[in-house]
Amino acid sequence: MNTCTPNSHIVDSRFYSGGYTTVEARRIFCDLRRYQHWLDVEAALALSQAELGIIPCAAAENIEQNARICMLDLDGIRQGLQLTNHSLMPLLEALRKVCDTEAGQFIHFGATTQDIQDTAQVLELRNVLFVVERDLHKIISLLMQRTRQYRDLVTIGRTHSQHALPMTIGLKMAGWLDEVWRNVERLEQMKERLLVSQLFGGVGTMDAFGEKALPLLEKFSGKLGLAVPHVAWHASRDRFAEFLSCLAMIGGSLARIADEIRCLARNEIHEMEEPFHMGKIGSSTMPHKRNPELCEQVVVLSKLITSNVALGYEGLICEHERDYRSVRLEWAALTDSSLYICGLLALMKDILADMMVHEQRVRSNVLKAAPLISTEALMFFLGKTIGKQNAHTLVYEASMRAVETGQSLLDILMEDPAIAENFSKEEIEQSTAPEKHIGKSKELTEQTISFVETRMQDRETPAGDAAHCPLCTEQEGCLCVL
Repeated sequence: MNTCTPNSHIVDSRFYSGGYTTVEARRIFCDLRRYQHWLDVEAALALSQAELGIIPCAAAENIEQNARICMLDLDGIRQGLQLTNHSLMPLLEALRKVCDTEAGQFIHFGATTQDIQDTAQVLELRNVLFVVERDLHKIISLLMQRTRQYRDLVTIGRTHSQHALPMTIGLKMAGWLDEVWRNVERLEQMKERLLVSQLFGGVGTMDAFGEKALPLLEKFSGKLGLAVPHVAWHASRDRFAEFLSCLAMIGGSLARIADEIRCLARNEIHEMEEPFHMGKIGSSTMPHKRNPELCEQVVVLSKLITSNVALGYEGLICEHERDYRSVRLEWAALTDSSLYICGLLALMKDILADMMVHEQRVRSNVLKAAPLISTEALMFFLGKTIGKQNAHTLVYEASMRAVETGQSLLDILMEDPAIAENFSKEEIEQSTAPEKHIGKSKELTEQTISFVETRMQDRETPAGDAAHCPLCTEQEGCLCVL
């Protein structure tokens, strides 16, 4: 009988995790990497204290040399967790066992558990932000390409799921591009508040560090590449609530794009379609189906991310100077949302890279919808002669009749004496040509592309992968997620 470790969470499924996250994201949050982050923080603390003469230099060096998860007894840590019911102490005890006797006495000197775990959590989220920024930059590049490609393609603008006025596909995509870019700016602004250390002791007074407390905080933060907070934030969880909110906004923006593609893939419209390849099956019983499942999954992930925002806001309520209820909520909410956003971004990159715009169908739909989609222009054209409000009433009544009977709007209009006496059918037909009434679609599209392109040039695009698991080599991949 075969045995295996149960993979009960969807992100750890051997079969379906690819629809919810990526291996890279799972690597960030694997248990061993989390422990290594805790050890990295402890090592940074010891080295900073040694530089200020708080602990012996030899002890700090010994701690730093041995703060490697691959050197510790993992089974002993598991047993210690069951015995102590404490999240950090068994790891510290395992570290003490591999350090020199004297050095072991200076591990975790003056810090509290949440100092270590909050700071390490920030390091994890920094890795997440690396992935999110990198993938958003790729998505923006793809959107710019698509927006420019379809800048001039006239389509039907739709409001309330109904035909409205002519516009271009480029303008629709420019709206997508502009919104996604704003999320890049939000991330950048949020990083200043999020990427900070925590080292304030039991109730935030730093008393255990004596007169060297503030210089220690500076050195400690610098070694980890984090900013220095003004005061302890053990009970102030707004930073993580903002992070969750920002991920939800990113997910929502991209889900809106995915859902628009899904809507326009309807058989009756068929203007856009997510990537398709032979062998991709839409239904077990209806062989003809080409379901927009990638786009649907983006919406699913967006909703999952958004549902975690409420947990972030719940975490804002802490008692006194410290309360683990918020931390335990965050361990789940931050991890899940991070995993989901990485999966969502990966799906969107694939969708935008190979999505289809059926240009001939777009043109055909515009032709069928004319001249009804140009009634705004028609109203103003007629209004110059018969008055704007008179024209609105006349065009409204004619349009309703055309919709209900299937008759041509132009034929109905020409039956009215006020129209027939003042206009020829050819004049009206020319005044309602959709391509003449796209307004500033092209200019607005170019303006948006130029704006984002300039901003992109001012920023360095992150490259590469997030950090690997400390027990695995790049060639082997991550043992924790196989």
